[in-house]
Amino acid sequence: MITNIIYIIVAYFLGNIMGGKLLEKIYKEEFTNKGSGNVGARNAGRVLGFRSFIFVLVVDFFKGFLVVIMLKILNANDWVIYSAIILVILGHIKPVIFRFKGGKGVATFFGCMTALSLNLVLVLILCTLVIGIIVKSLTIGFYSSLPLITYLNYVENPKFLILGLFIITVVLLSVVAIKDIEESFDKYFSVKKIKKSVR
Repeated sequence: MITNIIYIIVAYFLGNIMGGKLLEKIYKEEFTNKGSGNVGARNAGRVLGFRSFIFVLVVDFFKGFLVVIMLKILNANDWVIYSAIILVILGHIKPVIFRFKGGKGVATFFGCMTALSLNLVLVLILCTLVIGIIVKSLTIGFYSSLPLITYLNYVENPKFLILGLFIITVVLLSVVAIKDIEESFDKYFSVKKIKKSVR
């Protein structure tokens, strides 16, 4: 039991390793003072260019992937793996090392899902792209895909405890991005735009 708790705590602190903060050390410039103000890959790319976007994306993705794949290698219980997923994402969103100012956790979630189930992550990518292309918003595409991924994960692992932990993960991702989701809906589903499309 103590070992499992250690795994989960380590997952949280691995989540504190921010690609954006490493990038700031390299450039010796706080790009979070510009653009959207976020420490994630999209803002890094917007402010510092495509290579910076890729760097932050890879770092944030890999830490999620590493947590899950290592726990699988160590033969950890499912509840430990799913708890660690919550904690590594929480560590990214609210990193104690950086005074609880982190990112949205999307890249880290993709990393976790890739290590957890290749089938799930492929469905997630496909749904995100299809919905995103239709509504012209990847933000809406991603968050609209989460209920389906939650259901498919339950089909792959039909345990109520695991379902509950996965729902916590999805809620965590959604709550921290509520402003982005609202802005995307306002932008793409505003009354004016709907009236224009009808005409």
